[in-house]
Amino acid sequence: MKRFITYLIVIAATIYTAVIYGSTSFLMLFYVELVLPVFLLLTLISTVRQMRIYMELPVPVTEQGQKTPVLLHVSTGGFPVGGKVAVLIKGKLPMGQKTEKTWFYTQLAGRRKTAKIKAEYDARCVGNIRMEIGKVWCYDFLGLVALPLPAGCWKALEPETLLVLPRISEVPVLVSRQSRDFAGESEEYSKERGGDDPSEVFQIRNYQPGDKLRSIHWKLSAKTEEMMVREQSLPLGCPVDFYLDLYQVTPHHRKDETRRDSYLQILVSISHSMVVEGCRHYVIWFDSQRNDICRYRIENEDNIFEMLFQLGQLSVYHDPKDLQELYRQKYHETPAITYLELTTELMLKKNGETEARYSGEVSDIERQLGAKELVV
Repeated sequence: MKRFITYLIVIAATIYTAVIYGSTSFLMLFYVELVLPVFLLLTLISTVRQMRIYMELPVPVTEQGQKTPVLLHVSTGGFPVGGKVAVLIKGKLPMGQKTEKTWFYTQLAGRRKTAKIKAEYDARCVGNIRMEIGKVWCYDFLGLVALPLPAGCWKALEPETLLVLPRISEVPVLVSRQSRDFAGESEEYSKERGGDDPSEVFQIRNYQPGDKLRSIHWKLSAKTEEMMVREQSLPLGCPVDFYLDLYQVTPHHRKDETRRDSYLQILVSISHSMVVEGCRHYVIWFDSQRNDICRYRIENEDNIFEMLFQLGQLSVYHDPKDLQELYRQKYHETPAITYLELTTELMLKKNGETEARYSGEVSDIERQLGAKELVV
């Protein structure tokens, strides 16, 4: 807009000079200045009709506070020398937070038909951020005329997902003997020792005094002429169910955006600390978009990052859910030893009782997490 106003001033100055001094040259220059924007507009229309653009995230995972590269590939059909492209990238944040908007710019010089906008996205917010192109504006080489790129040139593209990892803090976790010996029901079995699950065989070995007769593999014993025993497997159940209660009474205030970051930091820190202590657990949440209860099994550090991808946009809901009842209705399994629940008010409950309350200050969460031992 500033350039266009400046151009109008130049046109006015040209015609003023032509009239005052009776200059034919300035009068011709005035006509050229009037026709030039029309010419630029026609050229720009031709270019916009042939333009295509798509976005790429070379590294889809980053840490909070870091900058991640974003590549925007632009192909044109004869863009004027020095033309500029402006691209608006919208980042949709989880838990009902506002959408972040960032403009990226590039110059297309010479006869180049393609260009890459190499920019950096400031990953300030934690969680899965769905990034997509919101608007594209094309400018002529003087910056006088601008046209929007039709939405059809990018709307068909799938949004890119950037996972911004929260800071992991140490939480003192004590795993009880009952939780360590918990078998429960599971499709995962121990590879180190046997158990009493008849649906899976751990190993076949020689008979030892004290083995039950029903565990003898009679057919194999007859072949080998030695007493062989079929040792059953030990299912690796999860002694801890970690519920994410995303119920929120009122819509989230924009000024309280750090609460989402704190929420995910608390979740990841507690989950990671339980993994370090060898405590398997399920992270359970209600997906309001699918209207279904979901869970993810956590056994190692990689599972935590995979779980963050599974959480997706993690939408809050405004009608309370009985997560434990919904979970029991879907999964008919042996009850866990410990039930943890993290609310949107940053309150951690254990077996229905308040275990800890955390403030929304991200800078103080680490201290709060390490202040009290969690026994599961």
